[in-house]
This record gives sequence, structure tokens and C-alpha cells, in this order.
Amino acid sequence: MSYFNQRAQHTLKWLWGHSAAGVAVALILIALVIGYRIGKPESQPASETISGAHDHTDTKTGWPQMYTCSMHPQVRLPDPEAKCPICFMDLIPVNASNDGDNDLQISMSQAAATLSRIETAKVARFFPTADVRLYGKVTYDETSVARLTAYFPGRIERLFVNYIGVPVTKGDHMAEVYSPEVLAAFEELRQSADAANSSTSELVHSTTGDIRSASREKLRLFGLTPEQIKGVEDGSFDSDRLEIYAPIGGVVTHLAVREGDYVQTGAPIATVADLSRLWLDMQAYESQLPLLRWGQTVTFTVESHPGETFEGRISFIEPMVDDRTRTAAVRVSVDNTDGHLKPGMFASAVVRTRVASDGAVVNDELAGRWVSPMHPSIVKDEPGPCDVCGMAMVPAESLGIVGDPSTAEEPLVIPRTAVLFTGTRSVVYVEVPDAETPTYEGRAVVLGPRAGDFYIVREGLEQGESVVVHGAFRIDSAMQIAAKPSMMTPAGGPGGSPHAGHGDTAHQATPSVPERSKAPEHFLDAIEPIYESYLNAQESLAADELTGFVGSIRELSAAVEAVDEAGLIGESLGTWRSAAGKLRVSDAITDIESARVNFEKISEGVIALQRRFGHAGHEDLNLVHCPMAFDNTGADWLQRGTQISNPYFGAMMLHCGDIRHTFTSVESESETHLMEGHRHE
Repeated sequence: MSYFNQRAQHTLKWLWGHSAAGVAVALILIALVIGYRIGKPESQPASETISGAHDHTDTKTGWPQMYTCSMHPQVRLPDPEAKCPICFMDLIPVNASNDGDNDLQISMSQAAATLSRIETAKVARFFPTADVRLYGKVTYDETSVARLTAYFPGRIERLFVNYIGVPVTKGDHMAEVYSPEVLAAFEELRQSADAANSSTSELVHSTTGDIRSASREKLRLFGLTPEQIKGVEDGSFDSDRLEIYAPIGGVVTHLAVREGDYVQTGAPIATVADLSRLWLDMQAYESQLPLLRWGQTVTFTVESHPGETFEGRISFIEPMVDDRTRTAAVRVSVDNTDGHLKPGMFASAVVRTRVASDGAVVNDELAGRWVSPMHPSIVKDEPGPCDVCGMAMVPAESLGIVGDPSTAEEPLVIPRTAVLFTGTRSVVYVEVPDAETPTYEGRAVVLGPRAGDFYIVREGLEQGESVVVHGAFRIDSAMQIAAKPSMMTPAGGPGGSPHAGHGDTAHQATPSVPERSKAPEHFLDAIEPIYESYLNAQESLAADELTGFVGSIRELSAAVEAVDEAGLIGESLGTWRSAAGKLRVSDAITDIESARVNFEKISEGVIALQRRFGHAGHEDLNLVHCPMAFDNTGADWLQRGTQISNPYFGAMMLHCGDIRHTFTSVESESETHLMEGHRHE
């Protein structure tokens, strides 16, 4: 007889002997007992349990079939109808074939590999080409710009070049100038010439000859040509106006005078630029500079000539990096003989660089050629003087801009799609050869620089191995479900899961907490309503209550404005003002998602206050972290109690999170210190 039946009989005897009303109660109890005996399921034989319809035993291993959560692989339950105790998602079966002895490998059927669209590629050795994309603007070649200035004071009587953009050639007349000073120099030359020709005295002839030579030199310094000086001397030039000529050929880019203007010595008149050669000025980021070398060929396009590609050569790389933009200027010398390019055009350029195993650039484009050390845009096939400055050309190898390709080692490379990044680790999946079913092994690798669509491999792979270039994330997910080491779980198993301990009250590694600053009592009392409003907002979000959250945020904003910061100095004042800026919510909150986004910023401010000043009262506050918030970016919050209440997911995953630290109140800390002082006494 069961324990329940014995207790029922004992109760009936007691009721029967004490009152007539007990008879009715006894009858009710008897009916309950009969109903329980009728409805009680009969026990099944052990053999039926093993082979019946509800059997969940794995036929291969003989062990019970286990079920896990796709988001929390540490969960292992034998009941397929159960829910994940952390996120309440449906469970999926654990593939027993993946629980082999090798924790770094995982096998799957051919059909599963096909459905996962897994593709592999061989690890190979070759020089990868990195495409460095730069943007800039076409501008004048500063070495081909000349400015025409006034060599003497005078008035612009006539301006032949009277608009910007007019083309001129070297020697074309630019303007007519009237200058009394020049006319006086003309007369001085004529008189000295007449005196030298008419005098028979050797002394007079010598003296006037020196004066005539000085007068000629004076006119030459005024900018007159030898033909003009000769015309003045022999009297064939008798005009009171003087023409001035273009110093170089090109296009007038600037006019500083108009007809009738009076100019002083040295005043600018016009600027002429030769557009047959141009510069392309660009900015390169720090990360791009190691891939750029003097002399590299650059291809670029401009919007005014779609489909047409132009070429140039890097002639200058700025030796300093701008500390504001973190960029350095890169200049490309471009041949513009056909005149298609115009200064001011926006250009999109590409520099294709071959990279060696040590990350060095394989640059042999100028091998065997001669370069001007001062004007690197001047490149010749033979030695000779520079066309610009006249310096002797030097071999490109002597300037260090050409490497020896025979000494460069081909690097070990893999496609960039094969690498899974975790921020601190790089993982690839390697296909295991000669396996009965598709089998893949996780491998941590050390990578060098990226070159286009490839990464240089320093360690971890061998030439000829096959790496997964498509479907690696699916393989990694299968590794996580099997609780094996993977991209995000290097240790594997429940302990290695990034979500291990979600909902658990066990404290994780305590983050470093700075020493609290001593704050005035009135300030601690003033920020207490901030904590209260914040905690109410957190609880409202955890309960998916938008109205309650909005009301708490209004109270929070009012509490921030009521704080008196008098008495705060230095870092304490800076912490408060920085936190207060995050606690002021200016955006209108209309839905629960925007509320959670704003709550993250508010949490940063409140946590900063807690770390610096603490809180009043006797209640402890817990710092909780959820790594899955905001697409696995992670987020923190403060809450009361140790039962996780996730404000970023609400009922969807209410208990997802880890308690990282417990903040005790200022009063509790003071009492603890006081008790420790008494014990010490």
C-alpha cells in the first residue's frame, strides 16, 4: 500500500469518529483516491522503454541522444521538447559523428557539405598584387609655371593678353608699357653711343665706351631683348612705349593688371603655366604608404573622359605625415601633350604593387634607367643633364627606388575569404585529405599584410594544403554546436563558449575598477535620483515596457539638471560632465529598439559615475555584460539583485548575461572600514 493510501485511511478514521460532517469529507476523499488509481499510468517494462516509440537513444553509440542550443552550445539536455534555459529557443540534436577524438576536426556528410556550398582553394606561392586606391586632383606642374613681373615702374598702355586662359608661346608680346625711367635709359644709351662714335680722343672714346656698355646692361636688366637694345642704340627704335614678352609658352592662369594701371618694380603682371605636363596630387593613408614607391606607375580616370585611362609616375612622396588627417601627400607626374587633362579635375587612381614575403614592394619599373635626383619626373634611358635644372642624371638603383627582383622571395598566400577574424586571432579551416567524408580542421594562422584579394601567411599553413574559401562560417557554427574549439570559442566546450554562464549568478573575472574619488556629500545625495531613475528604466526595458522607460528617462533628465557640481575639481569634474552629456537624451524615443540604443549610451554614463563616485544607500548594484547585444558587439548595464534581467533583449532572452562586478554602496564600504578598524584595535 502506498504512502498516499495509508494517509488517506488514517484521515478517514479520524473524521468518521469526530463529526457527521466528516462523513461528507470522507466520501470526497474516497472519490479522489479512486480517480487517482484509475488515471494513474501503468509502468512500462524496461524493454519497452528502450525500443518503444519514445526512444531517444543514438543507434550508433548506444548512448542517449543529446540536444543542444544553437546559440548556447554548453547546454546539453536529453529531452528534445525542452527549451534552452538561457534564451528559451528550441533545441537541436547533437551530431554524435562530430564527437570524435580530434577536437580540432569536424566531419559532415557529402550532402551536408554540398548544401553548405563549401569551396576550397590551394595554398600557393606567388607575388600577389595589391591595389592601392587613391583620390586626388589634377593641378599645375609647379616647375612649369612662370610669373611675369615689372622690371621697372611704368603704366600699362596696352594689354594684349587681357583674359585668363589665353594661350601664349614663348616670346609672344604680352603688354605695352610707358615708362619715363626706361626712356631716360634709352637717351643715355644714344648719347653715349654718339659720343663714342664722334670723339677722336682715345680717352674720351674709352670713357664713353664704358658708359655705353653700362647703358646696354641696364636695358638688358630692364628686360629688353638684344634686338630691342640694338634698335635703341642705332636709332631705329624711337617709340616711347616698350613691349614685354611671355617668358614661357603655356596658358595665362592669372592677370594682376588691366590697361591703365601703373605698376612698380617687382609688381606681378601675369602668370603663365605650361600645361603639357601636369601633376596629380593625392593623399595616402599611413597604412597605404608601405605599398608606394617613387617611380611606380599610376593609372587613373577622370569623369570628363569616361572609359579612358591615363598614366603617370610617382615623382614625390611627402616625408612627413599630417598629424590631423594621418595622410601624406603623393604626387604623380603626368604627360598632357594631347591636352585632354585640365587642372582642377578630380581623379580616381590605382597603384598596383607586387608584394614579397617580407612585405617589401617588388619595384623594377625603373631598372636600368637614369633619373634626375632633384626632379624625379625626368627619366631617361641614357645618362645626361636634367632638362629642368641641368644636374647630372644618376642610375635609379643608386636612389634606392628599384629593388632586385631576383632576391625577392615569393610569399605563401591564401584568399582573403578563407580567414575568419576574431580581433586577436585569425582562423582558417583546412580540408583533411583522404578522409572518408568531408572533414575539416580548424587552424590558427599568423598573417602578414593583405595584398588585394590575398593574405600573406607567416605561420600555420603549408604549400599545397586546401583551405575553405566559402562556407567557413557554416563549419565554424557546426564546431560551436559540437562544443569544439572554434573561431569564437578557442577553448571549446562549455567553458570556452563566449556565452558560458549566461544567467548564472557566478561572478566572472572582475574588471579593473578605479579607486573612487572622494566627492562632497551633497553631490552624492544629488546623483542618487539619477541611479533610481536609471534602474527603473532598466527594469522597464527588461519587461518590454516602453511607456515606463520613457517616463523614467524624463525623471533621469530632470535629476541630471538638478545636480550641483560645486566642489568637484580635476578628473572628478571631468567625469561628471562627460557622464552628464551621455545621460541627456535629445532624440525622441518612439519604439523599443531606439529606446535600447539610447539606453546603452545612458548606461555608459551611469557606470562611469558608479566607478568614480559610487552610490549612497545600502543596496548593492551589479554590473552585467551581454556579449550578444547589438549584433554580438556586447553591452553593459547596472541592475539590482543577482537575477539577470536583460534590458537589450527583454523577454526574448531575459536571463542572458554575466555579472562582472558588484558595486557596494558608499555607506557599506564605510561600515566595513569601521569594523575592520575596531577589529584592528
